[in-house]
Amino acid sequence: MRITSCVKSILHRWVAAPACLAIAAFVALALAPQTGIAADGDGAWPTRPITMVIPFTPGAITDTLGRRIANHLSGALGTNVIVENKPGAGANLGAGFVANAKPDGYTLLFSTFGNLIIEAASSGQFNLQPVAMIGPMTVVLLVRPDLPFQTLDAFVDYARANPKKISLASIGVGSSYHLMIEQMNALGGLDMVHIPYRGGAPAMADFLGGRVDGMLATWSFARPYVNDNRARLIAVTNAQPSSELPGVPTVNEKAIPGARLTDGLAIFGPRGLPAPIVTRINEAVRALLEQPDAQAWLKKEGVTPAPMSADAFAAMLKTETAPLHDLIVRNNIALK
Repeated sequence: MRITSCVKSILHRWVAAPACLAIAAFVALALAPQTGIAADGDGAWPTRPITMVIPFTPGAITDTLGRRIANHLSGALGTNVIVENKPGAGANLGAGFVANAKPDGYTLLFSTFGNLIIEAASSGQFNLQPVAMIGPMTVVLLVRPDLPFQTLDAFVDYARANPKKISLASIGVGSSYHLMIEQMNALGGLDMVHIPYRGGAPAMADFLGGRVDGMLATWSFARPYVNDNRARLIAVTNAQPSSELPGVPTVNEKAIPGARLTDGLAIFGPRGLPAPIVTRINEAVRALLEQPDAQAWLKKEGVTPAPMSADAFAAMLKTETAPLHDLIVRNNIALK
């Protein structure tokens, strides 16, 4: 049986007045049960290779981990899972390609989900089907070691007393890193300057060269620069502390309550992906995340394995979307 499934407009761009309706629509789509079977003629899936799009350049952490996940899925699903890199537009190019693909299970997205949450919170254009959570990524706040503060509290006190004196680099406008900086400014009464870059490598180059005062980075990327004292680690930006960084405080722990970065790795598909396919991929990923060796290499890369059902993952996305929308509207934050 062939499936003809067309999910047209997921959400319309909203203004503040109908915001609740827009968020409700996003939530309903994320949590809605999927119907139908695979699109192959005999109902079997998969019968041919699967393309897994990674919206980042080869060599990035998302690429290296995505390829390991793809290798596992190839064995678990009994077909080749072929990685295709489609970087550009802050990961939106690859995400858009998958969103517009036929929902037959043969085109998937392996990506960070922070930018997708922000897109839903700001413009309502979340049009992907949550399939499987891999886990949150540990993102840290770094400052230059020559600056006159060594702790998170001292950093916040200095930034508050010196408006526009602190510059923080991010991986781009509209990224989860950008919004974290905006949260710190809005919720902490700060006025730090956001300096966007096209990715972590150029941001790190300018940070190490002393052209910006601080930056946000994944722990796996930041680790060598912290270890050789070229960068000072002062905080974890996630909501929860990292087991890999005992004693390192979170930004929202006491310095700036409520300021937290939500990001991680996950698999998505086009909306309308049949429930049996979602379940099979999700179960294959959860089986991988329960393996001690997989947990070890994920944690080494700063990713905390967090296996959950597709419905639980969709509910988590819902929970994170509403407060970010309120923050964006209330502070008139431009994310384009």
